[in-house]
Amino acid sequence: MSVKFKRLIAFVIDWNITLFPFVVIFSFLTTFLRKESAVNPLVLLLCFFAIILAFVAFVLRDVIFKGRSLGKRIFGLYIYDKNSLGQASAKQRFLRNVFFFLYFIDGILLLVTGQTIGDRVAGTLVTSKQGFETYTNAIQDSAPAAKQKKVKKVVLVTATIIACLAIFVGLIQIVLNAQKDTEEYKVAYSYFVESQAFKKLNVDESKIRFNQYSSQTYTSNDNNSVSQTVKIGFIVNSKSFEVVCHKENDMWQVCNECTLFD
Repeated sequence: MSVKFKRLIAFVIDWNITLFPFVVIFSFLTTFLRKESAVNPLVLLLCFFAIILAFVAFVLRDVIFKGRSLGKRIFGLYIYDKNSLGQASAKQRFLRNVFFFLYFIDGILLLVTGQTIGDRVAGTLVTSKQGFETYTNAIQDSAPAAKQKKVKKVVLVTATIIACLAIFVGLIQIVLNAQKDTEEYKVAYSYFVESQAFKKLNVDESKIRFNQYSSQTYTSNDNNSVSQTVKIGFIVNSKSFEVVCHKENDMWQVCNECTLFD
C-alpha cells in the first residue's frame, strides 16, 4: 500500500477515533435537550463545549499522542521537518492540522501530489522511516547539483543585469553625443566655458561632462507663436551646472536671467 493511501486511511481512523467520544456526548446532550420542555442553557453550553473540544482534540492529535496520532501509529507513519530533515516540532505538528476543515480538498491534493495544504504550510513530510531515508538520500544526492544550478542562476542574473546597464549607459551616451552636434549645445557650451563659474574651478575643458538635455516647446495664445527652451547640463568635478537657452528668430541664445550658477 502506498504512503498516500496509508495517510488517507490514517486520517479517517483519526477522525473517527478522535471525534467519536464527543459525537456520543453531543448526541446524548441533544437527545436530553429534546426531551426537556424548556431550553436548558447549561445543556446548550455543554453541546457547544463538546463541539469545540472535539475540533481542538483533532487539531492537537499529533501533539497529545507524542507527535503521532493513532492512525499514524497503526500504519507506521512519522511527521518530519523537510528543512532540517529531523522530527517535526510541536508547532509544525499543530500548524499542519489547523486546515482540517478543508479535508475534502486535502484528500484530493494528497492523492494527486502526496502533500496536504498543512504539509505545504508547515514544511512537513509524512512518511515511513524507510520512505524518509529514501527522501533524505535523494536530497543529499541532489544537493551538489542544486547548488551548482543556483550558482549558475546567480551568475546568469548578474551578467544580465550588467549587460542591461551597459546597454542603457551606451544608449544614453549615443543620444548625448548626437545632441553635442546641435546649435543649442554649442551655444550653451561656449557660454559655460567662458563663464566665471567655470574659470573659478581652475580646470581644463577635458573635465567637462555633458549629462543633461531637456527641451520644451511653448505656444503663445495671443499670436500662436512657437518658442523653444532647452536646458543643458554639465558636470565638472562632481559639481552640476545648467545652462538655459531660448530660440528667438531662429537663433539660440542663452537666457542670462534663467542661467544662474551657484
